Amino acid sequence: MSANPQPTMHLYESGDPAAPAILFLHGSPLSGRMWQPQFETLTEFHCLAPDLPGHGLSSQMGAMPIDELVDNLAQLIRLKSPSGKAHVVGLSYGGVVAQALLSGAPGVVERAILSGTSAKLSPFMTKVLLVYLKLNEPVLKIMRPEQLGKLLAFQFGIPSRYTEMLGEDMKRMDPGLMVEVLMRSYLDIRTPVNTSIPVLVAVGGKETPFAKSMARNLTRQIPGAKGILLPGLGHVWNMQEPQLFARIAGDWFNEGTISEELVSVI
Repeated sequence: MSANPQPTMHLYESGDPAAPAILFLHGSPLSGRMWQPQFETLTEFHCLAPDLPGHGLSSQMGAMPIDELVDNLAQLIRLKSPSGKAHVVGLSYGGVVAQALLSGAPGVVERAILSGTSAKLSPFMTKVLLVYLKLNEPVLKIMRPEQLGKLLAFQFGIPSRYTEMLGEDMKRMDPGLMVEVLMRSYLDIRTPVNTSIPVLVAVGGKETPFAKSMARNLTRQIPGAKGILLPGLGHVWNMQEPQLFARIAGDWFNEGTISEELVSVI
């Protein structure tokens, strides 16, 4: 009798498979569907957006060790990209995963954008994060999925047309599992301090002072990284301003430049 096959990450995919690939890594507790606006605007690329383990349609996978997740993402890139490489975009939790990919499998990454994500936390901030996650777990269990979707949309300034999608993602979310995934990831942030891969660090102008501080830290710690601040935008700015996101991502991935008339340099 053969062993039961291991579940694999659900993948959203669009564009020409022969075109340059972009791997999009979502925030938590969202899913790969948060990148739908980029599927519609970055049509010159082959767009790949997995539901990371414990999220969306990959919720049945549970919490995956970061080294195993990096191996899975690297394998996905090699399978889906003719060159065996992809550009990588990571937002929030997805930015933590992207840093691990840059550190653990640099050979599969062309260029990267890290947005609204964290550098390695101090011992004090680690304790603050653990307390925050544990305090929020009961709230996540009590609230109905559609309520959580509306709360996320309000908190992050996500347009109302995505609220139903957020509610659907919340239905698939196990609060305890989400807390475990985030704790594992944020306690072991692997900032690529020795990389030669071009990295753009972005943060919204309406994000917290802590998020802006983390963006500055990453810009300093990653060799050659460029940092930008997006005036008037929040954490999930790819959903707020998809045309702006497409222009910045297109310029960075195609030319290695940034449109400084649209952003502030940090």
